[in-house]
Amino acid sequence: MYAELHCHSAFSFLDGASLPDELVPAALELGYDAVALTDHNTVSGSMEFAVTARALGLRAIHGAEIDLDDGRHLTLLVQNECGWASLCRILTRAHAHTRESRGPPSQANVPLEQVLDNAEGLVCLSGCALRGIHDELTLHRLRDAFGVERLRIELQRPFLRDDRARNRRLSELGRRLGVACVATGNVHAHTRARALLQDALVAIRLHSTLDASEPLRRGNFSHVIASPAEM
Repeated sequence: MYAELHCHSAFSFLDGASLPDELVPAALELGYDAVALTDHNTVSGSMEFAVTARALGLRAIHGAEIDLDDGRHLTLLVQNECGWASLCRILTRAHAHTRESRGPPSQANVPLEQVLDNAEGLVCLSGCALRGIHDELTLHRLRDAFGVERLRIELQRPFLRDDRARNRRLSELGRRLGVACVATGNVHAHTRARALLQDALVAIRLHSTLDASEPLRRGNFSHVIASPAEM
């Protein structure tokens, strides 16, 4: 049975287009038993997500997509209480410099070493198609920290030109490292109607127009939650 392990809500500010209490019933209607909420550098939506999921009967998995200080991303999922504490330490470190700066607002990010030092109780996915961890050296370091049982190579299909080639490369990399692969949807909306809102949010985040931001937007519905059968 497929579980969505990479999902953003409106708590991914100017990126996610659906609230947690909208994602939960949509996932249940599609036949999901479990979904992970992995907002950008925050667990702010976790309480709302957990309360709605418990009330409606969905298993809530908590996590976050973490921005590294080199511009890459990875996805962290909480296994247990220790993992929650580890994730909170990483997020605190990621936001520390954003509060210290007196200049323009800074993007939350964290050095890779901070993730490696706080791996206990967490499962690490290698990250999204465009900005994930795709090099063997870094994946070796993640494997050393998380072990082969708590590291997964993340495969996505955002309908870009090189999707199949990229996923073949990542699958082969996982085989060499002895690390299993998982498919994820990188969900940002619970219905196709919200995909239009997501386009607008991305344009606002980029300080651009819809037309000018078109090359950087998804331009399709790959980020709308799909059924387990479709995935």
